[in-house]
This record gives sequence, structure tokens and C-alpha cells, in this order.
Amino acid sequence: MLRNLWREWLRVSKHIGSFNARALITLIYFTILALFGLPLRFLADPMGIKRRPRASAWLRRTTQDLDLDTARKQG
Repeated sequence: MLRNLWREWLRVSKHIGSFNARALITLIYFTILALFGLPLRFLADPMGIKRRPRASAWLRRTTQDLDLDTARKQG
């Protein structure tokens, strides 16, 4: 009788352990993601939007000579 009870407990405890492991890993993942992502979201400016205001959002670019050799070097 105790042997059957022990086997049943092992089966149930395997399911409980699997659930706990998934919950813990998910919690750790989102905690690390939040600790990295929130400061990055508020401090990073990859598109240069938060810089000094300008009359236009367009960026100046320098032109190059448009000849056949330059076109061949593109790829």
C-alpha cells in the first residue's frame, strides 16, 4: 500500500516540479528582460528623435560622384 502511495506521489510531484520550474524560469526571464529593457527604452535614442529640435527631421548627406566605377563597386 505504501509503495503505491509513494509511486503516486512521485508522479504528482513530477508535475508540480515541472510547473514550478517553468514558472520560475519565466519569472527570471521577464525580470531580467525588464531590468535590461526599461532603462534601454528610456535612455536609448537610435533614431535621433530626442536630440535638439530642428526645423526639419531630414538629415543632410554628402553626395558622391555618380560614375560607372562607383556604381560597379556597390555590390
